[in-house]
Amino acid sequence: MNFTLTILGSASALPFSDRNPSAQALSVHGRLFLLDCGEGTQQRIRQEHLSFVKIEAVFISHIHGDHCFGLFGLLSTMSLYHRVAPLHIFGPQNLGPIIKFYLSYFGQDLGYEIVFHPITAQGLAMTTKNVTVTAFPLNHKMDCYGYRFDEIVTPRRNPWKPRSYAYVSDTAPFPELASYVKDVDLLYHEATYPAGMEDKAQQYYHSTSLQAAQCARDAGARQLIIGHYSSRIKDISSLAEECREIFPESFTVNDGDIFEIPYIREYEKMSSDSTGVDGCADGSI
Repeated sequence: MNFTLTILGSASALPFSDRNPSAQALSVHGRLFLLDCGEGTQQRIRQEHLSFVKIEAVFISHIHGDHCFGLFGLLSTMSLYHRVAPLHIFGPQNLGPIIKFYLSYFGQDLGYEIVFHPITAQGLAMTTKNVTVTAFPLNHKMDCYGYRFDEIVTPRRNPWKPRSYAYVSDTAPFPELASYVKDVDLLYHEATYPAGMEDKAQQYYHSTSLQAAQCARDAGARQLIIGHYSSRIKDISSLAEECREIFPESFTVNDGDIFEIPYIREYEKMSSDSTGVDGCADGSI
């Protein structure tokens, strides 16, 4: 059963020629979830041969444009593909009026129901047969939430440790964050700025590469991937090198990268030589 992450956008507010703003797709046992929806997301979905109609839920971290400007186009395209299943959208309360505005002008012939679930605090957001999704607050300039996905393993697969993924969008460091993503298999943490730009990160409520690595270390994560790069950064490989000073299992992401989180047996989860997350991030994992 798959537990697969596809990077659809790895830039921050200013898109690059080869990077879209924030968006990711997570497939768990064939169920597809979208995390953030920056501009250009639906084009990247087509390029990665993902299905518009199979997206079960969308999780928006906050309403800065580089995380949600692609949502309107995506919703309309789903209608053009004759979607009929309800679409569940999770996000902070201030996303609600934006969805209401869209529906008031473009929702008459949508053909499917949009169900908005406002997130107001840390806690369980969604549960299915195969996964639970927990939301947790982040430290940004407005209401902003991260999301953690924990696999539900049936008794017949007892030898296997349930897999997990956490999405930490825009945030300045804060003490509780490591506990929200404790022991996660794969942690995505924004690293907008390189080491040495802590003042700029603090000003805009973002994190540096070293701060992302410190979170991964304190949480006991198995592997760390970073993105949401500032347009100032021309060589992202240097960010990974900075992270590895603190957390060796650190990697940068590019649009189109795919990470498969493998099963490990329960007795292997504390082993220092267990295999890690399989991926195709420029061959680095």
